[in-house]
Amino acid sequence: MYEQFGSKQGFVRFFYHRALAFAGAYRKYSRGVDSVASRRLVFICSGNICRSPLAAVYARSLGMEAASCGLNCGDDYPADPRAQEFAREQGLSLDHHKTINVRNFDFKDSDLIVVMEPSHIDQFESKVGKSYSLVLAGSFCQTPIPYIHDPFNCCPAFFTRCESKVMECVRGLNA
Repeated sequence: MYEQFGSKQGFVRFFYHRALAFAGAYRKYSRGVDSVASRRLVFICSGNICRSPLAAVYARSLGMEAASCGLNCGDDYPADPRAQEFAREQGLSLDHHKTINVRNFDFKDSDLIVVMEPSHIDQFESKVGKSYSLVLAGSFCQTPIPYIHDPFNCCPAFFTRCESKVMECVRGLNA
């Protein structure tokens, strides 16, 4: 279970959000976005040390304009060492990444905000505002999922699984 869902709580969250997605709760935050290619993608996760920095660096490597920030982090911390290693294995570098809190990030009206979890939608809107276009990153995976778990406290196999899903969503955004 830990290699597939990260934790018991991750297992519950995965199926909870999958059920809500099946019921249509996240339809507004899925693939139906106009003109992704002409917008800056701002990837958001909790701590801005695992998922969102990888997504941003990968998107930039594919020629997309991208940035990242976190909902619950301080500023100027490096990426998680495991995320740095995963990125290196993919031919990417997070060596110069520094965290930035959403409250200190310079958003543009035209940004497309790409969040990793449904709970990030409400957190973003309460901290930044409701005037931005938001999508769930996992809705751009080959098999859409509403929730990409935070791998921070998870086993190595699940960490790799989560970061691989992040890369898959970026490829979907680039399609």
